[in-house]
Amino acid sequence: MNKTRLLLLTLGFAVFVMVGTKVGWFGSQLGSFPTLPDAPDFEVSKDFDGEWLGRRVNLTNNNMCERTTITGRVVDGKATLRLTYNGTALQGWISEDGELRLYASHRQWDYRFAGQAHNNKISGQWFLTNGPCRGDWSIERTF
Repeated sequence: MNKTRLLLLTLGFAVFVMVGTKVGWFGSQLGSFPTLPDAPDFEVSKDFDGEWLGRRVNLTNNNMCERTTITGRVVDGKATLRLTYNGTALQGWISEDGELRLYASHRQWDYRFAGQAHNNKISGQWFLTNGPCRGDWSIERTF
């Protein structure tokens, strides 16, 4: 009798997980976060082209989003960066007035990065819409 209950409970849980995954009960699905538009709706600045290196700092004291480095490049005004600790790609265009909004491509975490470029530095704030983390970030051009 106990084996039958355990088998039914296991099968019920498996069905619950399969159905829940299909209908989105367990959080975000791939493609549900904002994605990089095909083209910017503003004039792009090429003044910030080059190699960049910096870091993202979590200001919430929550271990879930650790401090990490950010690496990448800007080519023809398009920034392509990466969070080192989990490999999340961040992309966006730098406007003529130096504004930068980055779009993340991560299955689970909805990262939001915004910043301002000036000379050889880009800095701003970041946060998670679906998590407790937020903070500052900055990168400097290494050429």
